[in-house]
Amino acid sequence: MKHLTSYLIKATFFLAIIFPYTVFADTVTTDVSAETNEILVTINNELTVTDKDLEQALRSSPFYTQFNAMGEKQQASLRGNILKRLVIARLLSLEAEKEKLQESAEFIKEVDIFRKGLLYRYYMSNLKDKIKIPEEKQAQMKQQFKGNRDAYVAAKAAFVTKQYNDLYQLTIKSLQQRYHVKLHNDQISADAKPGTILLEGDKGIVITMADIYKEDKNTTKKPHKDELLDKTIQLAELLLVAKIADEEGIDVTAQVDGFKRERLPAMYLENKQKQWTGSHKVLRDYYVKHPEASFIPQRWHLGMIVLKTENEAKMVLDRIKKGESLFKLAGELSIDPYGREHKGDMGWVREQSGDPIIENAIKNLPDGQISDVIKTHKGYLIATILDRRPGGKRKFISMQDKIAQLVINEKMHNFLQDLQSKYDVQWSVLKKQNKTQESAQNKTQKKTIKS
Repeated sequence: MKHLTSYLIKATFFLAIIFPYTVFADTVTTDVSAETNEILVTINNELTVTDKDLEQALRSSPFYTQFNAMGEKQQASLRGNILKRLVIARLLSLEAEKEKLQESAEFIKEVDIFRKGLLYRYYMSNLKDKIKIPEEKQAQMKQQFKGNRDAYVAAKAAFVTKQYNDLYQLTIKSLQQRYHVKLHNDQISADAKPGTILLEGDKGIVITMADIYKEDKNTTKKPHKDELLDKTIQLAELLLVAKIADEEGIDVTAQVDGFKRERLPAMYLENKQKQWTGSHKVLRDYYVKHPEASFIPQRWHLGMIVLKTENEAKMVLDRIKKGESLFKLAGELSIDPYGREHKGDMGWVREQSGDPIIENAIKNLPDGQISDVIKTHKGYLIATILDRRPGGKRKFISMQDKIAQLVINEKMHNFLQDLQSKYDVQWSVLKKQNKTQESAQNKTQKKTIKS
């Protein structure tokens, strides 16, 4: 089931990835109603996004539980953001279909795994629903745990779990016999070739080495036989249950179609990202051309007192040089609220994150030495470095993943802009909003003229 979960995550997370790079409208204030199916966006006079599409996506959003508590502007902004993602998904689907990605072996395999995973889940769920605790057993539990509801509930759950596990094992054993499953234990080895058959049965049930293990060029460690055997057995159980569920008529067509609609644009985008970052030279060139990406800022633990006038600052500096504590004086005299409260201890300050005037003044200041009076827009200050952590530059090998993401961010922006200009996108919802706003403005103007 691990593969199924992975694909579900990819499909769900896809729209969240593309959103930051969209350049469409900011808000949508259309009233989404399940009783209507108004077209909000049309693409090439062919594909549409309707208010029902928007409502369905909104209900699937992690923000939906807080939707009713949001203000009107927040609700409109959320609707607008989700609508942007839906439109981008449609555009990416068009590109994917042009390249016939839906006919690729990779896409077909993912859909097949997803479908079998659903069949497995529904069949086993139905199997569990058939488990009933006998009345006599329930009465015994109630008597045993009288006055302790939590223990009673836990006992019922444990009974159902035990019955389910026993029923599951019986079901798998029955299916193995039904489809004449044969495990080739002697063929299971980390050295087996991808096409080696590890398990087979009737009606096309076959598991090869390629189904459970793909060699990783980045590691020399090979899996143990027990690990391969466990994966083979788990996959066999999935295939057997999916097979019987299919034969018994469990229909998951609607869910599979929904997965295809989400997975196709996501896979297309993933392939694009691989193209953009697949070359070591591309990543290395970006690293060289963008030194800011590998920059490690210097950090200082700063002590500071801020005075209102230059004369005050000079007088305080003279007192510090004569032996008084900068920190004691900061607690008494500093006009900076934080500095006064913390007696001059400003904590750690990172290079390029604060006032450049202060940074330039303290950058080369030796640790423990008191600075001269520094004039800033906040006042006149005196500083000292309590401790420092040197900056530097990250090595390319340690940040290839970050560089790859930066390349993707850069490429994605231009790619999505080009994609939007490539297709005729008509925003019906915005035209409707503009007409409503114009009508409201005209009414306001008429009232003003009459008055």
